[in-house]
Amino acid sequence: MKTIITKLQHLPYLLLVFATFFWGTNFVFSRMIIEEVAPVQLSVMRWVIASIVFLPFVFKELKQNKEILKKNWKALLILAITGIAGFNTLLYIAIQYTTSINASLMNSTAPLLIVLLSVFFLKEKMLKIQYIGVIVSFIGVFFVITGGSLETLWNLTVNPGDLVVFAAVIMWSTYSVLMKKFGVNLPKKPTFIITIYIGILVLIPFALFERTYQPVSLTSLSVEVILGIVYLGIFPSIISFICWNEGVMQVGPGKASNYLHLIVLFTTILAVAFGGETLLLTQIIGGFFILSGVVVASNPHFLTKNLTIPLKQ
Repeated sequence: MKTIITKLQHLPYLLLVFATFFWGTNFVFSRMIIEEVAPVQLSVMRWVIASIVFLPFVFKELKQNKEILKKNWKALLILAITGIAGFNTLLYIAIQYTTSINASLMNSTAPLLIVLLSVFFLKEKMLKIQYIGVIVSFIGVFFVITGGSLETLWNLTVNPGDLVVFAAVIMWSTYSVLMKKFGVNLPKKPTFIITIYIGILVLIPFALFERTYQPVSLTSLSVEVILGIVYLGIFPSIISFICWNEGVMQVGPGKASNYLHLIVLFTTILAVAFGGETLLLTQIIGGFFILSGVVVASNPHFLTKNLTIPLKQ
């Protein structure tokens, strides 16, 4: 096992591919599981499993950093609400109504929203070309949520699931911006597991309320569903986290962020192959606009390197 891990550490780009692949499976497999397990309860189960699996690997580091974690409890609380409790639960609620492909396409706007939120809350500056990227991406969002029809927008017949996914993406983007602000002084692994614990505590009251009208009995679940929940608790939660962090440390956040676009690719392939979904022309068009805009907005020097366009503030 150690030999495998050591070999993978020398293949950072492969680690980034693994991370995005497992995140892609989250969209598809959770949509299958959600038919039998209510979304809030699924989120609690996923994170309880993740915390149990991850604790032995981080326990020593957790003890060493307990004082700095206590000192930053307010930041940890907000990170847990947005990144652990908010994002995943809203995503699981959303995929009851929308497709995995649509959800992953909407999720791909996260780097774009992170850029926008960084401008407002971290006072970072945007280049003119980045504003173009924002506009292009939102054209793509329009195609995804309306099917390319203005009539759908005017009649307010947009799929509610797509809107909930967008709310989830806002949560994740807020989490990412807060990590930019507070994460510099916080130890990564202990911070992650503490936010998991806090997130579980935040979710429990909502899960108990959900049980009053949609109870889930573990004994009534099929072996496939139970294995699926365990998978969500280990691979998209823990393995992706480890692979992503190791990859980012070796290649840098700039290069690594481009690999996030693979989530859409993997989700689409898996959703068509195993989820019985169909890839629509409007999703292809919307995805093209979204990803093109995100590349420009989150990597403004991408075009300047290739087209030598002068950037102006």
